[in-house]
Amino acid sequence: MFRLTQVSRALDRFHHVVSLVDAESPRGGDGPLAERLDRICRVAVRLLPADGAGITMTDRNAHPLGTAAASSPLFRRLEDIQFTLGEGPCVEASAARSPAIEEDVGRTGTRRWPAFAAAALEEGVNAAFAFPVHVGAARLGVLDLYRYRAGPLTPESLRDALCLARVCLTTMLQQSVHGPVGDAADGMGDAFPLSSEVYQAQGVVMVQLEVPLAEAMVRLRAHAYASGQPIIDVARGILDGRIVFTREDV
Repeated sequence: MFRLTQVSRALDRFHHVVSLVDAESPRGGDGPLAERLDRICRVAVRLLPADGAGITMTDRNAHPLGTAAASSPLFRRLEDIQFTLGEGPCVEASAARSPAIEEDVGRTGTRRWPAFAAAALEEGVNAAFAFPVHVGAARLGVLDLYRYRAGPLTPESLRDALCLARVCLTTMLQQSVHGPVGDAADGMGDAFPLSSEVYQAQGVVMVQLEVPLAEAMVRLRAHAYASGQPIIDVARGILDGRIVFTREDV
């Protein structure tokens, strides 16, 4: 009976969180998925002790594909930085299919994700929490929470964050009608229409430098980080010929 009561309470809480997302007013977006995920980010900031939230889509190998939604431009930048660097709570949570909890970015986060931690601290973010959005072995994305004040989430807040991650999952599965689960980019392209440009630019860099595809992405990310530009801006510069990689860059 106690177990049934726990399940009932968990379901009630989940439905309550869904109702909050449903009630959140739309702000417009690039499509129904992006708009729904945007609502989830805004509810996360209101419901939880969080100053910001973001949702990043990932591929089946846990690599970030691009930022789908964020509660503000600042936290979108922190999502994009993880994509550029290939490190951070989002990447760790997706790879492990388990929450990545960092209560004090300045104290221990610098050892886990040196470059991301430096960027987060520069923006005044001292705690970060990432919750994977996955079903079985299939990875779809990650819900990230950011807070200016260091410290843990309460058990109740952790439960609500997991509820929001589950709302992300049901939203993504409902929208993913063009491709199988685990290949999120096929059915959810409206959420990150720019990510294809990054991969096109990766191919251009591979040809320019005559290096393997994986190394081309490393070079692209390194250029973005060194120049202080979002990776999508670097990709566009490569595609329109403003940025050219030469063998001297190897």
